[in-house]
Parts: sequence; structure tokens; C-alpha cells
Amino acid sequence: MSSRSARIVDDPAPTAELVAPLSGPSYGAYGVARRRWRKPLAAIIADTMSNSHALLSRLDRGMYMPDEQAQYREIFNELYRHTREQIKALEAFSTIDWRE
Repeated sequence: MSSRSARIVDDPAPTAELVAPLSGPSYGAYGVARRRWRKPLAAIIADTMSNSHALLSRLDRGMYMPDEQAQYREIFNELYRHTREQIKALEAFSTIDWRE
């Protein structure tokens, strides 16, 4: 019998504490840098495009409306159309070399 198979491993998961790296009070240079940091424009555009593509894929899969009313269908179609327009606008905007 192997001694490895008889070992008991203490799982720290029940007693572990989740710590967010950017939460809590900030003091000194770290706090100043954290307050001044702004997300780069390219990252914001990429996040928005990713979310818009995710929304379109969910809408493509289909949605269940409470009732078959024309009003709900119009709202659905408007959301779909505006999301596609937003993606096109973001793609055009991201091709330009903007400076902040």
C-alpha cells in the first residue's frame, strides 16, 4: 500500500477568504495611481463590441415574449437593429487612431 494514497489533504477552501486586489482602502502612491488610472479607449471599445456581439447571439437564439403583441415585436426589432448599428459604428470608430 502506498503512503501517498493514505494521506489526508486539508482543504483550505472552507476557511479561505476571497480578497479582491483593488478593493479596500488605498493609501500612498498606490491609491493615487488607482484613482488616476483610466481604462484605455481601445479596451472600452473592445468590451462594448464583445457585449454587443453577445447580445446579438442571444437575440438570434430567440426570445419568448409574454404575449404575441405587435408592440413587443417592434421593441425586439428595434433593439436588434440598434445593436447591429452600434457594432458597425464601433468598428468604424476603432479604425481611427484616436489620441486621448
